[in-house]
Amino acid sequence: MLNNYKYFLVLAEELNISRAAKRLFITHQNLSKYLKGLEEKYGVTFFERKPKFVLTPAGKIMLDTLRQIELSEQNLENQLVDIKEAKSGIIRIGITESRYPILVPKLLKEFHSLYPRVKLDIHRTTSPQMQEMVLNNSLDLCLSGITNLVTHDLKYEIVLNEHMYIVISDNLLKQYFPNSYPECKETFAKGADLQLFQQVPFVLNKKSFNSRILLDKHLSEKGISLNCINELTQPDTHHLLCAEDYAASFVLTMFLSGINQLNKFNYTHSYLNVFPIADFKSVNPLGLIYHKNKKFPQYVQDLKVLIKRYCNPYSILIEK
Repeated sequence: MLNNYKYFLVLAEELNISRAAKRLFITHQNLSKYLKGLEEKYGVTFFERKPKFVLTPAGKIMLDTLRQIELSEQNLENQLVDIKEAKSGIIRIGITESRYPILVPKLLKEFHSLYPRVKLDIHRTTSPQMQEMVLNNSLDLCLSGITNLVTHDLKYEIVLNEHMYIVISDNLLKQYFPNSYPECKETFAKGADLQLFQQVPFVLNKKSFNSRILLDKHLSEKGISLNCINELTQPDTHHLLCAEDYAASFVLTMFLSGINQLNKFNYTHSYLNVFPIADFKSVNPLGLIYHKNKKFPQYVQDLKVLIKRYCNPYSILIEK
């Protein structure tokens, strides 16, 4: 049973014998035989077959136990790597799609020069999905906001406290602040009061995103309702829409460089302004998240140092 425990883990993930067998490169018949033997050995049913193929309470206990065994095996391998002074292996790391082009290209190059025989297996997905992958041992660590951690089984190391800013084009400022433009730009540069922007159209992140959670908390505390005309997930798309005078938006510190590039290369119909938000005290803590019982070889520790170094320049506040 222990030799083939990953059969159970894959089956619990897929909840379908045919798909699980395909992932495991074995036949449907062999996987069914494995499951039947396991249930006969322990005298319980681990999966309900009908009306849907789902874990039973006994199956959930077995799943938790086997994940602990998998984590222990990974920890053993990682500790032996350092004892053998081996410098080869795989690091499975998660990062959101929007942060990937900002950090990963330079990170890949420098880490490869340090550890040419260590592969970085990088997964691009959402923060909740990455947390789940860390918990089920599919990822060693991930870079994500830490404000919505789902369990105490996860630990994190803060690499950056991001600030939030409002993004709005000159044309929208002229349209919605006709009596005070361009003098209003000096006022907003000291802190834009969102009470004054309630008629302005906005494109916002989905409500499950960390940045949107921080924004909604601020709006609720101030009794402000913004005119949201669209919800999209990609920050670069938000900024392109701002550049088309479609709407205003918000930006976290790490993504300011994208707006600078749009302005620099005259991609915009009108200049994109970035203003701090008045009385906005919250920050978006960005952290490296991993399982609390995970043990890492030295090359993972060195990777964490690199990530922190690459994030450090984004801790500088926008110049006013």
